[in-house]
Amino acid sequence: MPEPDRQDGSSRTQRRGVLAQIRFPVLGVLAVAVLALVIFWSWDWFIPLVERRAEAALGRRVTIAHLHVHPGRVIRITADDVRIDEPDGFATLPPFATADHLMVGINLWHLLGGMVDLPVIALDRPVVELDERHDGTANYHFPGSGDGGSTAMPRIGELNIADGQLHFVHAGLRSDMRAQVHTTPAKGDAQARIVADVRGTYTGQAITGRFSGGALVSLADRTKPYPVDVEVHHGPTRLTLVGSVDDPMSFRGARLRLTLAGPDMSLLYPLTGVVIPQTPAYHVAGSLDYHDRRVRFHDFEGMVGSSDLGGTLSVDPHQVVTFVDAELHSRHVDLADLGGFFGATPGDRPSTAQQAAEQKAHEASGAVLPTTPINMPKLKATNVHLAYHGDHIENRHVPLDNIDALVDIQDGTIDVHHLSFGVGKGRLASSGTFVPQGNGVDARIRIDMEQIDLSRLMQALGNYQGQGTIGGHIMVHGHGQSLAQIVGDGNGGVTMALDEGGDISAILPDLLGLELGKALLSALGLPAKTDLKCLIADMPLRDGVFHTKTMLMETGDTSTVGKGDINFSDNTIKYALLTRSRHFAIASFPGPLHITGPLKHPSIMPGAEVIGRAVASVLTGFVFSPVGLLPTIEAGVGKQSSCAEAIREVNENPAAGIAPHASRPMRRAARAHRAAAAARPADTAASGGLSRAERERIRAVWAHRMAAH
Repeated sequence: MPEPDRQDGSSRTQRRGVLAQIRFPVLGVLAVAVLALVIFWSWDWFIPLVERRAEAALGRRVTIAHLHVHPGRVIRITADDVRIDEPDGFATLPPFATADHLMVGINLWHLLGGMVDLPVIALDRPVVELDERHDGTANYHFPGSGDGGSTAMPRIGELNIADGQLHFVHAGLRSDMRAQVHTTPAKGDAQARIVADVRGTYTGQAITGRFSGGALVSLADRTKPYPVDVEVHHGPTRLTLVGSVDDPMSFRGARLRLTLAGPDMSLLYPLTGVVIPQTPAYHVAGSLDYHDRRVRFHDFEGMVGSSDLGGTLSVDPHQVVTFVDAELHSRHVDLADLGGFFGATPGDRPSTAQQAAEQKAHEASGAVLPTTPINMPKLKATNVHLAYHGDHIENRHVPLDNIDALVDIQDGTIDVHHLSFGVGKGRLASSGTFVPQGNGVDARIRIDMEQIDLSRLMQALGNYQGQGTIGGHIMVHGHGQSLAQIVGDGNGGVTMALDEGGDISAILPDLLGLELGKALLSALGLPAKTDLKCLIADMPLRDGVFHTKTMLMETGDTSTVGKGDINFSDNTIKYALLTRSRHFAIASFPGPLHITGPLKHPSIMPGAEVIGRAVASVLTGFVFSPVGLLPTIEAGVGKQSSCAEAIREVNENPAAGIAPHASRPMRRAARAHRAAAAARPADTAASGGLSRAERERIRAVWAHRMAAH
């Protein structure tokens, strides 16, 4: 039976021979094919796939000239002549981005583990074009960029940029800037840095700046603080920011020093987004960090004009309208530096071209109140809570000791809860509300003069002596774009009493202005050192015009009464004053003194009427209401005020012998007053000579007057 075995072996031998004959040619072909593949392989074959993936992600055409891959534990992929085109609607612009070479290193093992680890990124001559139009459309909006999704930040080990360029145009911000970007390698103890030099225009102003920060690896490496060094010159404004941040992606652990300097803090708005009134030249520095979802500029100190300023300012950018909470303080304040808060030129002189132009326009307007319009768009751009305290006020001829302010701005509405100045033992307190309406604001303003110590005024004027107090109220309700327009449109009134004053030659020029005050003293023929015993003014405001209800000034020897209008709607005055000696003499009855013309530069002329007619013309229709004024005097300057007695005296012995009202009723009232005074018990003297019933009646009259305002 061996025959089959021999046949099987022979068959196997034959098959092996056939396989051998086939295998060697196939292996040869495969070897040749592999060799050919190695020789002729091109990663460019994958370019269409890469381009399609990139176009789908970016929403615009992407082209690559060549693709190179260097395998290894870190795969290095290099794309040559990369070009990313503009999206639809921006075809007239240069390409969105180009680069001579883009190389990305990918850690394969980390990628297989689900983490994107890019040990190196290198860009050679990258150029990026960013553009946003007036309608808000921009070429840097990508598909899915606004869907709120988040992608984990890849880990970047090294970033190399050679000769990079960035061009940014924003029509809405009136900005056109170019940046030259490059990286510097690490040397010794110096870390690798990314550096950007910026030049161009931002919000219509020339801007230059330099940013120097850590290589982008630091953004993801929270074990190493990210260094920051920024310097920006925006027009005349200079900003520097130096320090480090532990977690720059969330701005936590910031140790940054921010310095701001320039001619006007209002110019910071384009850089900070915070609305600040105009100021004189300033320089402030403090710490910047991020805490409780707010950016805080805290523990800052510096100078604004001649005033020091410090405190903390926090900004919440996460609200629909940015919210700013400011806690500010000053040790020494020059009130001129705060002029911008009231629409006036801040400081001693304009510090910017805009301030100079506004001051020139104000002078040309002839207005005595600030004419700078309230910027309504800016007012609505930021909600603000402001608390401010100034320990000591240093200002020429101003008798104020300190200042406290508490203000809120919400959706454009300004609530001045209080703006209070200490004056000796008293205070000048004001409050107001300004509500946007149309192209202006509807304003309600109240100013209270409470027991103001006149000796402080005399001290501020120099070597003058004086005593007594000032009390009163000012109420204004008006509409306008500026303080001048608000008062020029306003209704309300002023009621004021000055009791036991100092040297009239010092007081009147300060109250009325140097030129007018001195001219008035000369025209009235008052002695230079005459003491001012009492000054009373009660003037209702109607449609921007202060009408005279009561005007009385008493010195040691004279009584002066006034009648007329002060018009803030056209900034003119039409007024008449009549002075008589308190000691009867024919020569003491001069004619009326007329003050007319522009408020800034009125003319003072004596009347041409004969004496009797002059007296009658000034006082005819003159309304004198002692009952209406006594509450102001009692509350404002005290119950023992000599002004109360002056009111009684002027009714009993009016100038030129003519009573403010018809003489007969006034004489009857005077006799009744004397009879009532004689019948009062002695204890009423401690209440300024008023009975309890009279005091209650006066309080009721005053309450009614205040409610009517």
